[in-house]
Amino acid sequence: MRALFFAGVWFFAQAAEAAEGAAATFLGIPTVLWKIANLVVFMGVLAWLLARPLSRFFHTRREEIVRELREAERLRAEAVAMQQEMTAKMAALEGEMTALRDRLRREGEAERERLLAEGEQEAAKLLRQVEDEAARRLLAARQQLAREAAEAAAAVAWEILGKEITPEDRDRIFEATLARLSQEVHP
Repeated sequence: MRALFFAGVWFFAQAAEAAEGAAATFLGIPTVLWKIANLVVFMGVLAWLLARPLSRFFHTRREEIVRELREAERLRAEAVAMQQEMTAKMAALEGEMTALRDRLRREGEAERERLLAEGEQEAAKLLRQVEDEAARRLLAARQQLAREAAEAAAAVAWEILGKEITPEDRDRIFEATLARLSQEVHP
C-alpha cells in the first residue's frame, strides 16, 4: 500500500516537474528526490506530531469500545437472566393457575354437594311439616266429627229422652246423680 502511495507521489511529482520546466537537479540531486524527501520529512513530522494525540485517541476509543462491549455483555447477561426469571415466573404462574382451577373445581363440587344435601334436608323438613300439618288437620277433623257426632247423638238422645222419660224418671235420675256426686265429694 505504501509503495503504491509513493509511486503515486513520484508520478505526480514528475508531472509537476515537467509542467514547471524547472531544473532537473538541485545540489546534484534530482528534483524529484528532493520533493520525495520533502514529502517523507513532512509526513514524518506530521506523524511525530500526531502520534501521541492519535495514539491517545485510538487508545481511548479502544477502551470505550471494550467498555461498551463489556456493558453490552453485562446487559445481555441481565437480559438472559431476566428472560430466565420471566420464564420461571410464567411456569410458576401456570402452575398456580392450574392449582387455582383445581381448587375452585373442588370447592364448586363441595358447594354443590353441600347445597344438594341442604336441599334434601329442606325437602325432608318440608315433607315432615306437611305430614305433621296433615296429621294435625286429620286429628282436628276427627275431633270435630266426634263432637258433631256427640252433639247429634246427644240431640237425638234428648229428643228420645224427652219423649220417653217421665217426670218421675227424671226425679229418680236426678236423685241418683246427686247421691253419686255426694259420695265422690265426701268419700
